[in-house]
Amino acid sequence: MISRAASDELPRVDVVIPLFRPRRWLEACVDSVLLNRDVDLLIWLIDDDPASSLGPVVAERWPNVHYMLLSRNLGFAAASNMGIGLGTAPYVLTLNQDARLDPDYLACLVASMSSDPRVGAAGGILRHQADPDRPPDGTIDSAGIEFRRGRRAVDIGQGDAIRGQYAGLREVFGVCAAAALYRRSALESVRDPHGIFDERFYMHKEDVDLAWRLRRAGFRALVDDRARAYHARGVHRASDVPLTGPRSAVRAVRWLFRQERAKAPDLRRRAFRNQMLMLIKNENVSDLARSLPDIAFVLTAQTVISAMLDPIGTVAGRADLVRRLPGAFRARRSAPVQGSVARWLP
Repeated sequence: MISRAASDELPRVDVVIPLFRPRRWLEACVDSVLLNRDVDLLIWLIDDDPASSLGPVVAERWPNVHYMLLSRNLGFAAASNMGIGLGTAPYVLTLNQDARLDPDYLACLVASMSSDPRVGAAGGILRHQADPDRPPDGTIDSAGIEFRRGRRAVDIGQGDAIRGQYAGLREVFGVCAAAALYRRSALESVRDPHGIFDERFYMHKEDVDLAWRLRRAGFRALVDDRARAYHARGVHRASDVPLTGPRSAVRAVRWLFRQERAKAPDLRRRAFRNQMLMLIKNENVSDLARSLPDIAFVLTAQTVISAMLDPIGTVAGRADLVRRLPGAFRARRSAPVQGSVARWLP
C-alpha cells in the first residue's frame, strides 16, 4: 500500500469490501487491490458474519487494511454503507469478496471519471472466474447494467464469449456494484432515508436502485473495457424475458418459470420485493404509462409462479412489501430529479 506522505498527488480511493465467509477468495481479492498502481487507497473490510474469526488473519497478513466485525448480519447494502461512511476519499470502490482486479483497474476508472464531474459511477468489463485458483473461462460477467422490457435489469453481455464487442469507453444505465467506482459526492447527493445503498434491500438489486437514483439526479455511468476485473458471481441477475408480442406470452411464462424455480425461496421473495420498492422509488409516471403492460405482465407472472412454488413464502413476502411501502414513498419524495432517464427505459 502506498503511504499517504508519498502519494499526496495521487487520487484517493476508499475500497469497501463486505465479507461473509469468503474462504479462498479473500487472499485473491485483497491482494489484487493492493497491487493497484497510481492511486492512494485504503481498504475497508466489513465482516458481516458475527461468528467470523478473520480478524487475526487480516491483522497478520494485511496490517494496513482496516477491518470491522459487525455484531449481526446486515447484508451487502448495509455493510457497504458502513464502509463508505468510514472513509473520506473522493472516490469509493465497492468490491465483492469473490472478485479481483487487474493492477490498473482503479487508475483507469479514475481517469475515465475525472474529466467529467457528472460521471457518478464507472466500471470495467467484469470477466467470469468461478474459482480463484483457476483461470477465467473467457465469458463476460457484466459489461454494465441495462433495462429490458418489463423493467428487467440485466447485466450486459453476461455469459457471452469475450470477443471485444464492448470496446472503448461506453455510457450505460449503471454499473454492477461487484467492482464499481463511485464519486463520493454523487453518492452523498442521492442518499435517501434508507442509506446510499437502500438497506431494506439487504442484497440483490441494490446497485440497480442506486444506479437509477444517480440517473434521476443527472449523473452518468461509464464502462471502460481497458479496466478489467474478474468475478465469480454468487447471485445472478434475471435474464431477459422475450416480450415481443401476444404469441410470445407462453414462451415468456416458461422462461420466467425456469428463472423463478432456479432461485432459492428467500432470494425469490427478496427479488420481487426489491423490484417493487425500486419501481415505487424511481419510476416516472409518464414512463410507467408507456411500459405498464410489460411491467404488469412480468410482475403478475412472477407472483403466480411464486405462489405455485412457495405459497406461504409468497404471502409472507408480499406482506413484508406492504409493510415497507410507506418508506418507499418517503424515499421517492426525498430523491432529487434533474435529468431524464427515458432513453434508458424500454
